[in-house]
Amino acid sequence: MPTLFLARETLILGNDRELRRQCQRGELHRIRPGVYYPARDWRDLEADDRYRMMVRAAAVSLAPGTQFSHDSAAALWRLPSLTHWPSVAHTLIGPRAGGISRAGLRCHSFDSDPASTKIDGVAVTSLPRTLLDVATQPAFARAVAMLDAGIRVPEEGDFLHTLGVVPPTREELLLLHEARLPHFASARARRALEFADGRSGSPRESLFRCQCYILGVPAPQLQVPFHDEDGFIGFADAYWEHLGLIVEIDGDIKYGARRKYQLNRTPEQILLAEKRREDRMRRVVKRFARPPQDVIRDRQRLRVFLAHHGLVPAPGASR
Repeated sequence: MPTLFLARETLILGNDRELRRQCQRGELHRIRPGVYYPARDWRDLEADDRYRMMVRAAAVSLAPGTQFSHDSAAALWRLPSLTHWPSVAHTLIGPRAGGISRAGLRCHSFDSDPASTKIDGVAVTSLPRTLLDVATQPAFARAVAMLDAGIRVPEEGDFLHTLGVVPPTREELLLLHEARLPHFASARARRALEFADGRSGSPRESLFRCQCYILGVPAPQLQVPFHDEDGFIGFADAYWEHLGLIVEIDGDIKYGARRKYQLNRTPEQILLAEKRREDRMRRVVKRFARPPQDVIRDRQRLRVFLAHHGLVPAPGASR
């Protein structure tokens, strides 16, 4: 990974002006005051990596040992975000200090985490603490997507697996949640925690589940195995047995068993394998549907899509 260039380090050599000149020439990108990054490498970074780099830049600018939390810890733990990452880094400053914000920072007045760990050289709250913190956010689906990913049993090659970290269970998180009471947005957090399910195979599947829940349609079974005369076909993302309906969610790199066959394959090979898998699944159920991404995000369009396939809310069930 390319190096972060710190103005405070180059000041000793009198080169701060040179860093600024390189920034003006488009050779460096200024992440935050006093911290720069090679512009070409910055342009090549995905949104998740840019935010992680922003957190790293904040970490090298602040006092050693500063703990990063909430979205910043979530990004370092490689939890997914259904929306854009924030424009600030989140840190803990202790309950007596009072929550404040300053240039590029959102400082939370919570106790530090005694189980804090380091990821990419940055001190972050533990995975359970991070999940409890992100559960309090107002965006229900965004919180659930992070929770689903955080409690999912990691497969070989997953980030948590490479760290040797065993994720908490939903039940363990609920116990930790109860132990923290009373605390900010506790009802909101409990709702997200109770709905979390590590069987969701991708962030978009988490969003789909949340939309179905809010619309009041019956909850699907997740990751249901299907077989035919040739043997195992695969796991269905969502299945409603009373309708004989499978719904598959497109567009994401899958986790777990679905992820295994996507690794080391070209997009064309993945597409062909999915097509064969779908053809076999269609032959063993009554109905099969793939809602487009824009339909999943638009709740009213999704309501129409689901109704077309026999899924309608129970009276008064919409939330």
